Amino acid sequence: MWCIFDVIIFIAAPTILWGLFAVLWSGAPLLAVVLLARYIWGNVTYAIDDDVLRISTPLKSLAINIDNIKKIRRGKFWVESGRNYSATYIKLRIIYDRNSYIYVSPEDEELFVDTLQAINPNIEYSSERGL
Repeated sequence: MWCIFDVIIFIAAPTILWGLFAVLWSGAPLLAVVLLARYIWGNVTYAIDDDVLRISTPLKSLAINIDNIKKIRRGKFWVESGRNYSATYIKLRIIYDRNSYIYVSPEDEELFVDTLQAINPNIEYSSERGL
């Protein structure tokens, strides 16, 4: 959509120089949005304090009691934004309490899962085939 807008501006400009100038100025807000999104989703931290898993981003945070975690499933998920604390396509789905779940993507998945299972050995872990 942004590219179509830029092409229209470039064609409608009276000279090539004005067209290039307009395209450069219209690209600045897009660049700002991309950099802000990268900052927001790039700063996800996972911390395990005592028996609590703390997940924090610049906009939201969540604390989950590790004893309430039932399952961890590794897979490819398309997710809704409210439960997503992950910036990757392959992520871990953590199911806790009764029907609550979130998506995370720690750097070292194996260490993350092993640490959680050391605190709560009842956590089931599974992975999709081929992952």
